[in-house]
Amino acid sequence: MNKKNLLIFLGIILAVCVAAAVVIAVSVAVKNRNDPDSTPGPDSGHEYLERFDEFSCVTVAAGANPATAVNFCWQTYNGIADGFVRYAKKEGSAVTLPAETAKVEAYSENTTFSVPVDGQFDYKNPSLQDVPAVLHRVYLTGLEPATEYVYTVGGTLPDGTVRESSPAVFRTVPEGDTFSFLLVADTQGFTQRNYDVWGSLLSLALEKLPAFDFTVHMGDTVEEGKNAYQWQMYYNSSSGILGKIPTVSVVGNKDKKHALSHFTNGADGNRTALVSGYYSFDVGSVHFSVLNTGDGDKDLPKAQLKWLKADLEAAADKHKIILIHKAPYSDANHCFDAEIVAIRSQILPIANDYGVAAVLEGHDHYFFRSVPVDGSGAAADYNVSTVNVGGVDTKMFSVNGNGTVYFVNGSAGCRQHDNPIPGTADVLTDYSALMKGASLSYVSVDGEKIVFTTYVNENGTLKLYDSWGLYF
Repeated sequence: MNKKNLLIFLGIILAVCVAAAVVIAVSVAVKNRNDPDSTPGPDSGHEYLERFDEFSCVTVAAGANPATAVNFCWQTYNGIADGFVRYAKKEGSAVTLPAETAKVEAYSENTTFSVPVDGQFDYKNPSLQDVPAVLHRVYLTGLEPATEYVYTVGGTLPDGTVRESSPAVFRTVPEGDTFSFLLVADTQGFTQRNYDVWGSLLSLALEKLPAFDFTVHMGDTVEEGKNAYQWQMYYNSSSGILGKIPTVSVVGNKDKKHALSHFTNGADGNRTALVSGYYSFDVGSVHFSVLNTGDGDKDLPKAQLKWLKADLEAAADKHKIILIHKAPYSDANHCFDAEIVAIRSQILPIANDYGVAAVLEGHDHYFFRSVPVDGSGAAADYNVSTVNVGGVDTKMFSVNGNGTVYFVNGSAGCRQHDNPIPGTADVLTDYSALMKGASLSYVSVDGEKIVFTTYVNENGTLKLYDSWGLYF
């Protein structure tokens, strides 16, 4: 064998050896990942115990009457089998609880949550494993409107040790027809860098915008609903507001039913809100109906539509708003989806028949506003004026009779809609556009009108994007 052939032969042998080593390494890694005997238990220093808070993702949700009721939800992974909330009215500037406080025991349920396997917490698509956990829920009622309360969550370890969180403060929603809320949608992401986009937007809003009374999240909070670590990243990026300002949660097609394990909706005993994810609540003279469009390719179930009609009928003397994740009425890329067309045919006549003023939507990751439309999809009878609201020129709609405006305010996260807007004659668009950054809306209500002022994060600056409103 000459020198040239010998070098080629040795090169082939080396390549085969390297390939074999790689195959062996991958096989060992896969075996270790899938072999239950090689997966440490909760008492053996598993990485998820280090990555998750002792009381994980403590959220305060708007109760059936957010002026007097809030609902808590959190998870524990450290063996705590029960839970409780202690609370008292905040006195002075100190965030402390007196020794004697009201205490409400939690509904605590043994369950499992899915977390990344060790070493993959920073992966975009990690392998997941189920770990034991306890889900805790508390309903607080009989609170005073527009009042700050100090609270802790806690529980008992198997050895009898009582553990309790540091004191925090929540504030109930004011009673009456003047209030405000923050409207966000589609904060989903895979990694911490993704959720930092949402966190930066929220930090700017907290710094630059007036205080708000609650938050409405239009769904797709996270990208993979069953990955509990994505919820932890979302929570940790939220400037602590999830445990301070009541949240209204809408189920999206990404977070799915898992959203119901991170927010406690509705009133105590309302199984529909807890399990099916549709519910309603009132703030002053405004009635909000929250729907669940699910994750399938179907229209809304008959049971949910029946509930919606009864819910809107019971709120006949209120100004009515529907919150829904999948946008039944928009001109973006989903407007031709069979399920969207079907949901459109369901929602438009109901919204018109029951006098719904606005349907707030998510899912499409862009900015869209319709003209007021009737139940057939034709333009309603309406007038337009420009009014200065808080120093901002605002386009105001005044509808004569029934007519509904459909609104998507973009994505508050890292994923922006970037496909061309196809448009459709079936949708009467007042304005639609692609967004260049994460966005949210500050929504104010003063009894006679509701105003949506949208802002976008442009290179670290909160820029005014659009302002519009409706006279009730």
